[in-house]
Amino acid sequence: MATIEERLAQVEAVDAIKRLKIRYAELNDDGFDPDGLVALFTVDGVWDAGEFGRLVGRDAMREYWVETGRITSFAQHYITNHVVDVDPSGTTATGRCYLLGMSTREGQAYWMAVRYAERYRRVDGEWLFEEMQLLPSFMTPFETSWADAAG
Repeated sequence: MATIEERLAQVEAVDAIKRLKIRYAELNDDGFDPDGLVALFTVDGVWDAGEFGRLVGRDAMREYWVETGRITSFAQHYITNHVVDVDPSGTTATGRCYLLGMSTREGQAYWMAVRYAERYRRVDGEWLFEEMQLLPSFMTPFETSWADAAG
């Protein structure tokens, strides 16, 4: 059985990772600060949104968020059902959660629903995203039903 210290370290890691995810949502909702967002990822980090793009490394991600911030005048990320599993080593973890979001891109309002599958790594005492995989359920204009968009 794990010691109290080991159990406490697990709880603290889960809390830090959940805070990392909320910081990611806040930076997106605050105008997509590219430097702030890339700092949440390991240097070799991966942001994979399937058909919307797969970006490897901070430079590629920075370019994406600069452009996203240019065309997106509003975003609101609601992150829910976040589950985190920390490896016994205390240096890596995996997680999953959901996003229900709204955005305005190039003047068009959108609804979106996404599942996230993530890997995290502890670097110099700080938890960072190692890989974030977005599994979109739908992204549809406000006027269109998600039933139509989700197929």
